[in-house]
Amino acid sequence: MNEEAGVEDGLLIERRRAPVFEVGVMLTRTHRILAAGKTSEIKLPVWSLRELVVRGQPETEVLSGRRAAVLEKTVITETQDQLDVLWTGFTLEFYRDGGQSYWHTLIGEQQEIFVVCQDDEDGQFAPILVTADYDEAMAYQEADDTILSTPMPQKIYLALERFILENYTPAEKKRRKRKQWHGGEDESFARKPIN
Repeated sequence: MNEEAGVEDGLLIERRRAPVFEVGVMLTRTHRILAAGKTSEIKLPVWSLRELVVRGQPETEVLSGRRAAVLEKTVITETQDQLDVLWTGFTLEFYRDGGQSYWHTLIGEQQEIFVVCQDDEDGQFAPILVTADYDEAMAYQEADDTILSTPMPQKIYLALERFILENYTPAEKKRRKRKQWHGGEDESFARKPIN
């Protein structure tokens, strides 16, 4: 049996290989200063996604589920005003069940990659997921996680476009039939104005 094929409900289906990108996430923390009364200030940390680092060429593999990430944190710059942290070990994978979301990402005004971040056990802000699936990112946002985004690199855009063309067909828009709101028998109501 071909390794790219599987059996589902007795039917032979094709399992297309999907690109898997190894990516790193560069986060930057600055501070926003808020006045607290006339003489004191409060420094609030503000995190932003400085860069998405795409490492090498994408691998391809049979879609079989998300790989466990082995993450590494490297502090690049640390000053009183700014902290730059590079997180490596993430993968960016495409899944066939995300086809509609990917499609809308590609045809939208901005093609973006989303980084889901949380406060870890030690209260430190850290990324937990990198995805091109807008719906998946919004599900995390509804659970009060922080979503940062960056424009999609060209290499990822081209791979996602090819993946969509091979794995997803947008549903055809169907025109709804207008309902006849009057019975059709008594058309005098529709023809004569009421005085």
